[in-house]
Amino acid sequence: MTNEFDLVIRNGRIIDGTGNPYYRADVGFAGGKIRRIAKRIEPSGTRVVLDAENRVVCPGFVDAHTHDDLYLLSRPTCDDKVLQGVTTVVIGNCGQSVAPISDAHRDVITGSFKFLGSGLNQEDLNIKSFDDYLQKLEGLKPGINVIPLVGHSTVRMCTMGMANRKPTTTELKGIQSHVSNAMRDGAFGLSTGLIYAPGNYATTEEIVELAKMLTPFGGIYATHMRSESEQELDAIVEAIRIGEEAGVHVHIAHHKIAGKTNWGKSTDTLRLMAEARSRGIEVTCDQYPYRAGSTYLAAVLPPRVLADGPKVYGSRLRDAAFRAEIVSEIKDANSPGWENLIKGAGFDGIMISVSRHSKYVGKTIAEIADLERKDPFNVIFDLVAEESREVIAILFMMGDEDICRIMRNPWTMIGSDGIPGFGINRVHPRMTGTFPRVLGKYVRKEGVLSLEEAVRKMTSLPAQTFGLKSKGLLKEGFDADLVVFDPDTIIDCSTYEEPNRAPEGICNVFVNGQLAAENGRILGAASGQVLRQN
Repeated sequence: MTNEFDLVIRNGRIIDGTGNPYYRADVGFAGGKIRRIAKRIEPSGTRVVLDAENRVVCPGFVDAHTHDDLYLLSRPTCDDKVLQGVTTVVIGNCGQSVAPISDAHRDVITGSFKFLGSGLNQEDLNIKSFDDYLQKLEGLKPGINVIPLVGHSTVRMCTMGMANRKPTTTELKGIQSHVSNAMRDGAFGLSTGLIYAPGNYATTEEIVELAKMLTPFGGIYATHMRSESEQELDAIVEAIRIGEEAGVHVHIAHHKIAGKTNWGKSTDTLRLMAEARSRGIEVTCDQYPYRAGSTYLAAVLPPRVLADGPKVYGSRLRDAAFRAEIVSEIKDANSPGWENLIKGAGFDGIMISVSRHSKYVGKTIAEIADLERKDPFNVIFDLVAEESREVIAILFMMGDEDICRIMRNPWTMIGSDGIPGFGINRVHPRMTGTFPRVLGKYVRKEGVLSLEEAVRKMTSLPAQTFGLKSKGLLKEGFDADLVVFDPDTIIDCSTYEEPNRAPEGICNVFVNGQLAAENGRILGAASGQVLRQN
């Protein structure tokens, strides 16, 4: 075995991603691969030796749930993730992928991207197929590895726009064709966003027929379920049914229990997943470690309101009679078929994080209503009518007990679900703080997880779930995606008031053997890979 390495990390506390206890060893890598792990490496010709005394050396973190699709086009180094120790991101979540894009519905598809936080114009999105998008990413030489999913809402819009109805037989075949083509181009699976329009318009049967397109490719079905509050148990049952009937792995996005009246239900949701797993149905989930979620403000309205696109609903929302109809529907405690986020959070629990109205940013709907002397419903209607999906809100809905119970669950991994703000907007702090927060708050301070188990949830578990063959473990022959961090100081520094602050305690981040970040500084590595299934 050669003793020549590009770099040797010496004296580190090795946490290899398996969940096994740490041990002390040196790590040598060359050509983007881990070449040797041993108690002591005495290299000849090695260019660099890094002393990791009192530091943890572990595999690079895999962010199992992101919305970095356009962020990667605008900022290929993916700074906010790399500074957390993330070396691989899963994109195309919640039914929303950047491709494919059909000419017939280009405007409505690209308009749906506004909440993703990028200032890209139509020329930047001069793509049609899923392969077009992946090639564009590859040409930019990203600084991070990318796992792409194809979005159900996107392929549905490609075929039938924002129509609120079942697809015809011909349309269903067209949607299936888009899914199959994306899988051939390298997608790892299909995602859904079943609380959002137009994903919410789909029946379970429609999703099953699309999920069947994944089977020949070994693809995964990743779902933002139809409910994460009152109807959550039914939503879990639906997700499992889709996986069982289609014969695919089910991955539940950002698992949470939303709304105070629902707190404690994680006991039941995890039981349903365990029962499914005992029957041989692969079920996993991801989680972000915060009490608040975030999405575009229009999502608090009944999905039917958003049918036919922003121009139509923007005009209708200015009509007083239509507003009264929506208010009645939101107040109806028995209104079925959609996720009532206003009921779950309340007006005092919905905070504006991105808006053209700078004076509203950081204020709740209740506070804005007092400021403007408006009814809170009218605050929401006015903002959505004016800014469509560009106005983003943070919603405080979760309880600590459920967060900890879900986090301890063995098949729960970590996903940030961050919406990029490019350092300008007051987005959710999960975009910059998720992984250090787990390690600092939930491991070191509160003891919810052991350090080894937390690292497993960030590395080998998502790598196994998405079928990565050479990532997720600190193992000879695997890709040299590594993180060196200080277990005594690692912590998130971002807050809801200052969400763009970088974390502390991340010392070094390597992506395929190249140093991408050092002590809070991005070094501009372009060594990421756009991964393609099969």
